[in-house]
Amino acid sequence: MIEETIGAFGFHLVGDKDVPRPLRPNVRLYVKSSALSRSADLAISPHLSSNADIDQFVDEAIAALQKLRLDAKQALSSECQS
Repeated sequence: MIEETIGAFGFHLVGDKDVPRPLRPNVRLYVKSSALSRSADLAISPHLSSNADIDQFVDEAIAALQKLRLDAKQALSSECQS
């Protein structure tokens, strides 16, 4: 298994433990579960086995985060005006 963390995000390349280069590798995307985490340890994706799967998951996550950003700003703005 290969694990890589960049900032608060990371991925694990998963395969058979006994085979260094598995025939059907897949990746899972992770985030750090807390500020104390040394590596990304909370899975946020299913097992992704192709470039298209990775692109689709990340594109959907970005769209959801953009909506969350707008909703949070609107909620904060509404609360500050009350």
